[in-house]
Amino acid sequence: MKKTIKSGRVLVVDDEEAIGIGISEILKDEGFEASYVVRGKDAVAEVRTKPYDVIFMDMIMPEMNGLDTYRAIRKIDPAARIVLFTGLFKDAEETIFEGVREGMIDEFIRKPYFADEIIRSAIKFTS
Repeated sequence: MKKTIKSGRVLVVDDEEAIGIGISEILKDEGFEASYVVRGKDAVAEVRTKPYDVIFMDMIMPEMNGLDTYRAIRKIDPAARIVLFTGLFKDAEETIFEGVREGMIDEFIRKPYFADEIIRSAIKFTS
């Protein structure tokens, strides 16, 4: 029996394909409409094509990090909700704090994550 789609569209942005696919599949299994991209510039392009209720975003990515991606997305959709996730807090500390000052982070999840954390955050920002 197929689950019904919950109200809300979710975008996952992570340069680690296994993590991005894993999170989007967890959300799809719960009935969310979830998409996944591997780069910040791809996330910006996605947000230009359709609205997302919440964006799960890695902070440390090549080319365009999570903070730069956030800034670009906010220009397109000022109401975008961001759930930051990263496993490299020490390496990303300064960028994370800068993002907090700019209002970037609606919620923070550390890697490794638990499926229930992802689901709970998605429900919180899509309900």
